[in-house]
Amino acid sequence: VSNTEGLWSYVHVLCTLLRDAMLGAVPPSFTQDAGRLTAAAAASWAAQAVPVQATPSLLLKPYADNGVTFGIPDGWVPSVNELSDGRRLVAAVDPNDSDANVFIAFTPVAADYTSLGSFGTREYVGGTIIPECSKSKCSLANGDSIEGQMLEQATVRGNYVYDYTIESAQGDKRHLRSLFSIAASSSARTTQTLVTLTAQCLEPRYVELAPTFNAVIDSFKYGDPTPATAAAAM
Repeated sequence: VSNTEGLWSYVHVLCTLLRDAMLGAVPPSFTQDAGRLTAAAAASWAAQAVPVQATPSLLLKPYADNGVTFGIPDGWVPSVNELSDGRRLVAAVDPNDSDANVFIAFTPVAADYTSLGSFGTREYVGGTIIPECSKSKCSLANGDSIEGQMLEQATVRGNYVYDYTIESAQGDKRHLRSLFSIAASSSARTTQTLVTLTAQCLEPRYVELAPTFNAVIDSFKYGDPTPATAAAAM
């Protein structure tokens, strides 16, 4: 399995679980089986990683879906994957470390989901991205295959932002920053778009990449970047 195939496997699993949890297709938490699937995909992908030390600068690049713009680290080439269920994924990977990546998912939702409040409070939504096993928080110490911890959450310009870790029984601990947003649309549209932007890496690299990941999340906006904005992000 190539690094690219491993990336899409992991991103697809993570985005599916986030989407289903927020839309109520599963209980408002990860199930134990879903946690095992995520851990297995992460472990398969992580086995191919090659760690590096360089911290990239940011370069803003526009993507054509409701005019969303976000920063991608310089040298991380974006690729696009269109899924049969209507979702569009854009991912950019550190060319020397496939465990460090940024991806954004565009998911069609019902037209009456006009704001994040339609999914619940920030705390409720945050609870959907932390694995639960048998209606309680997963714990590696209790023999579960995965464990998550919410470190920080905030509402930024109307978007929900989370900082959290997910650790698998195989020993891989990921540190993630995720932003949730509802894309602005005209009243004539029959659907809205749930936008999820995530920057992640294995825990040992997080101190190094935290400033970059914070900048990626902070750079999220609707509309194409102006030359001045793009230059400031370099």
